[in-house]
Amino acid sequence: MDPMNQYKFFSFAKQSIIRFKIQKEDRHVWRLFMNLRKFEEAEKYAGGDQAKLFEIASEEGDYYFENKHYNDAAQTYALSNRSFEEIALKFISEGTTAALMNFLKTKLDSLGNANNPTQICMLVVWIVEIFLSNISNLERQQHPTEDDLSELQSSRADLRNFLSSEFVVRSIKKNKPIIKVVQEMMASYGDTSDMIFFADLMEDIEKVIMHHIHDQQYTSALNTLRKKRSPELFYKHVPTLMKYIPRNTVDVLEQFGRSLDPQKLLPSFIHCKTTDQKEQALRYLEFVVFSNKCKDEAIHNFLLSLFVQQEDEGLLIDFLLKTDANVDRKYALRLCSEHRKWKACCYIYTKMGLYEEAVKLALTKLGDVFEAESTASYAQDCTPDDQEMIKKLWLMIARHVVEKEEDIKHVMDFINRGDQVLKIEDILPFFKDFFYIKDFKDAICKSLEIYNQNINQLNEDMRDATESAERIHNDINNLKSKNCVVESSKKCYLCDIPLLTRSFYVFPCSHMFHTSCLVKEITQYLSKRRSEEVTKLYKILMNLKDEEQTRSERYRSSKSQLDDIIAEECLMCGEHMIQTIDTPFLPRDEDEYELLKQEWA
Repeated sequence: MDPMNQYKFFSFAKQSIIRFKIQKEDRHVWRLFMNLRKFEEAEKYAGGDQAKLFEIASEEGDYYFENKHYNDAAQTYALSNRSFEEIALKFISEGTTAALMNFLKTKLDSLGNANNPTQICMLVVWIVEIFLSNISNLERQQHPTEDDLSELQSSRADLRNFLSSEFVVRSIKKNKPIIKVVQEMMASYGDTSDMIFFADLMEDIEKVIMHHIHDQQYTSALNTLRKKRSPELFYKHVPTLMKYIPRNTVDVLEQFGRSLDPQKLLPSFIHCKTTDQKEQALRYLEFVVFSNKCKDEAIHNFLLSLFVQQEDEGLLIDFLLKTDANVDRKYALRLCSEHRKWKACCYIYTKMGLYEEAVKLALTKLGDVFEAESTASYAQDCTPDDQEMIKKLWLMIARHVVEKEEDIKHVMDFINRGDQVLKIEDILPFFKDFFYIKDFKDAICKSLEIYNQNINQLNEDMRDATESAERIHNDINNLKSKNCVVESSKKCYLCDIPLLTRSFYVFPCSHMFHTSCLVKEITQYLSKRRSEEVTKLYKILMNLKDEEQTRSERYRSSKSQLDDIIAEECLMCGEHMIQTIDTPFLPRDEDEYELLKQEWA
């Protein structure tokens, strides 16, 4: 060794001298320790080299495996780069399921941050399969010991802890097909409890509910529905739950209130057959209608169909009184008729304005005169102007009382009430040909007095009408002989030409018009038919000018007809003038306006 440099050595032979320089003397020390089975010291001298650490782990795993320390071997193999299939087959060949599980879990932990979802999912499925196999073997034991039961409980707890781990849940949710694989695997082992746990873990609530229903655990299914608060799941599963636990189901439905659409729940109630089911359906729909203020017609109609099936018709009547506006009355009438709910039918007829049908039904089906009287009174309040119909209703009731009940005093009450709608002579035809009139004595006398008063009043009216007719006749005769003096200077109010130049009309108000001017002006305010009639009559008169023609019957008739039309009232101060109040003084047409302007210039 060179005394000046401790890292230099010399070696000599007969013919030469060799000098050695020592560099990285410890680079193979890890292998020496590994061969000596001192694996911790070997890892220390590996210097963090991953390839060396893999080789050390592989050698250490072989050492543990040869010495049958399978769990230690499993943890060590998972840290090596040995083939996954090779290691797995080694443990399988030895039948060491626990060691294989340990290896798979350790391998899964080592892939925590790796971007290899396929390998992660494969490891998860394999681990779950081992758990399920172990649980299945323990459950199949015919005479399990306490240790077996404890191991079964521990294995199931380990499986659920493994599935509940955040890494496993996140990995499975990223790969949706794995969920189905795990569920089918659990189903093949018949592990229902763990399958429900896994479905709940994956938030596959529908799967959980289906399993509860399949196992006839309807209360559990309902509790799961209540926790999930999914309306769509309610619409799907309430029909089944209403079949087996209707009361509890309705309790939950009421808790959800307006968050559920009652119209989508109707199919659940339509198939209710037992008394309990119908009562609970009725309870929920009453809650929807009266508490939630639902106005949907379909809901009201179905609730009506449930009330119709109740023995107590009073409940049906109360429902109609509260919600009549939201019920299809025609449907309600048909339904009530089918179930012979005649009082309800009377109410519906009354609300539809079919008062005659309501009264007839009350009398024929119910035999209830009081109900018929109530209907007639209601009709009288609603339609006071239709006296003919009101009288007909009271006559129907009176006839029933006379012919069916033969209650004379009751009939007399109709005469004394009903706002004097009926009189004694109206109901007399309903009685038999021979009967005692002692009960009618006062009514007949009163009726005769009224008739006598009416006759006296009619006589007075006739006398007044005769006097009025005579006065009118005298006035007409006086008008025919009435005359006035027209001065020669008077002019027509329309054309401003002397009046006496041609035929004219003079009105009591002193307005004077030429016949031709009046005809021309007044036709503007008459209907088309009347205007044409005036023009035609005026032409006839113009054609009959000679003296002989003016004496003809045709001339006099045409003249009279023309007078009746154009001389009915003055053009200047009669109704025609009122009709022209919105007519402008100046013409709207520009050409006519210019012509008028030139005339005034």
